Amino acid sequence: MIALLGNLEFKKQIAKPISLKDLIANYPIVTQKEPSNTRTFLNSLMKEHHIDFHPQFDIVSYSLVKDFGKIGMGISYITKEFTKSELQSNDLYQIPIIEKIPTRHLRNSNN
Repeated sequence: MIALLGNLEFKKQIAKPISLKDLIANYPIVTQKEPSNTRTFLNSLMKEHHIDFHPQFDIVSYSLVKDFGKIGMGISYITKEFTKSELQSNDLYQIPIIEKIPTRHLRNSNN
C-alpha cells in the first residue's frame, strides 16, 4: 500500500482527512525521481484526479524519501510496508487522505 507520511509536526497540522488537491497545494511533497515505479504510480494518481503535480523534492534514493519525511522536509510518498518500523516508533505518521489511494501490487523479482 502506498501512503503519504509525515512527521509529528505534519500530523498536528493535518488532523482531519485532507483532499489530495489541498495537500499538494499546501504542503511540500517528497517523492522518488522519475522513472521509478512509485513515482509513475503517483503521477498516474494525480492525473486521474486532475491535479497539476510538481513535488518540492525529487529524490533518487527511496531511503532518503523516508528520511526527508522523518526530519520534516515534507510529506513523503512511500510504500507503507517499507516504513513499518518508522510508523511503530512514531517517527512517521500516515496523513489522512479523503480520496482512496489504490493498492499498488509489488512484483516479486524472483518470479
